[in-house]
Amino acid sequence: MVIIGDLHGGYPEILYKIKKFGLEKIAFIQVGDWGLGFQHKDLDIKALSQIDKFHREKENHLYILRGNHDNKWFWDHRDTFNLQNVKLVQDYEVLEIENQRVFFIGGGISIDRLSRTPGKDYWPEEEIQFDETLLKSACAHGIDIAISHVAPKEAWPYTFDPIVLNFIVKEMAAGKDLATDLENERQIMSRIYSYLKAAGCKEWYYGHYHESHMEERDGLIFRCVAIQEMYDTK
Repeated sequence: MVIIGDLHGGYPEILYKIKKFGLEKIAFIQVGDWGLGFQHKDLDIKALSQIDKFHREKENHLYILRGNHDNKWFWDHRDTFNLQNVKLVQDYEVLEIENQRVFFIGGGISIDRLSRTPGKDYWPEEEIQFDETLLKSACAHGIDIAISHVAPKEAWPYTFDPIVLNFIVKEMAAGKDLATDLENERQIMSRIYSYLKAAGCKEWYYGHYHESHMEERDGLIFRCVAIQEMYDTK
């Protein structure tokens, strides 16, 4: 199982690496911010079809989570794309991958949302949608691995970096409260964390923060995957 970090449209480089190193019969999981929605929908669908063909030929499977820089429309309409080896994974979905029960929860807040255009390069429904009913159902039979875009507050990073602080100040000037929104999304992820931990989760992979970082807390390994990184869980 290989975890792929944020791509922001840079998937050709990943496909090149997969081809170059002859990676076959592997499950790839991408942690969000693939970059779906920044061009005409037909072009994105065509690209997904080509990527699907690429992975079919290599007997790979690719699972793509929704990030904040993705249009949720693609996940809502995934069954119309006729993809076989590429799967756009829904929030709260649990999949059996390499004999592991893998839980997925996507979404997040774009810190530069004020400078973006809704429907073009920003989608208001980007945020994490908390659903306790779906969460309880997902955890009912145990969870081995969690995949998310944003991390709970128990995991790194623990403070706002200078880039985030800059956008917080910009939103304050516009009468908005980015800091509180970001704190709230980490709190939501922490609520999810409490359920997953009780369900036996031992590994948690996420992206969004664009750096590699690994730590252990209460017997659970947290691993942030950097942009374009390919991390082999073995």
